[in-house]
Amino acid sequence: MKSDWCYWVGAVSPQQCDAIIQSAIKLPKESPTLGYDSGIKDEGVRRSYVRWVYEQNSELNYTFDTMWKYLRIINNDWFNFNVTHLPPMQFTEYDAEYKGEYKRHQDVFWINPSNRHRKVSMVLQLTDPKEYQGGDLNIESMIQNPSDGDRLAMRQRGTIIAFTSYLWHALEPVTAGRRHSLVAWFEGPKFT
Repeated sequence: MKSDWCYWVGAVSPQQCDAIIQSAIKLPKESPTLGYDSGIKDEGVRRSYVRWVYEQNSELNYTFDTMWKYLRIINNDWFNFNVTHLPPMQFTEYDAEYKGEYKRHQDVFWINPSNRHRKVSMVLQLTDPKEYQGGDLNIESMIQNPSDGDRLAMRQRGTIIAFTSYLWHALEPVTAGRRHSLVAWFEGPKFT
């Protein structure tokens, strides 16, 4: 493995970002839970709203192709994980109105009843960074943490950020405006 995170600026056009937001915002909105199918909601850890994007959604099914395209590049060039599955993706809203944030966490659920683990997490940044303040994605790499320049690039609209799902990461509080993203978790046979 060359590193445990990477990104592509401009992977998705501003017009595509607008289209994703306009379609996803119509989906049912819910408060997120913590953990694997736990039903636990803890605003001390996470304040946001989510909408679930299913591959069967005719307005958004192309986003699955986009994420798989970048996963193949990432996996061939960087991670080399056995990845077999992409469950529904999460359209996420973090708003300054309720101090949206997600404190330090991992995406992999080490103990779960399924036969899969999340292996690669991908975030598509949908909102123009001029429309919100705060809301930086902080990744704690085991190899090299993102620099200030990397963090600035990862804020750019249309950027796809990928990292191994076992890395600790957090989304800083949004202090002004609203941030939208599309999050995908690629899964495969459990780590052994």
